[in-house]
Amino acid sequence: MQKYEKYKVIHRISYIVFFSYLLILAVGDFDFGEYTSYIPYFIVVPFLIYCAIAISVNILIRKARIKKYLDKKKEKELRYNRKGIPTLSNI
Repeated sequence: MQKYEKYKVIHRISYIVFFSYLLILAVGDFDFGEYTSYIPYFIVVPFLIYCAIAISVNILIRKARIKKYLDKKKEKELRYNRKGIPTLSNI
């Protein structure tokens, strides 16, 4: 993942934001009043968002790797498969 710095930055930011949010929820003295039944959603929904970001970053990295591999493969094929280019044996 060293070559995919922008994806690493996105993943790190989401990690920091999610766990900072959990820390604030844990340390802060919040009064939810009559909405105590919604408290689990304050943890589950941000966790699902974090998971979605992490999965999408991994997908983007894989797509970039596949694209890079296919580009190298195409370049090799063009280099070794020179049909139609006149050479001394074709003249």
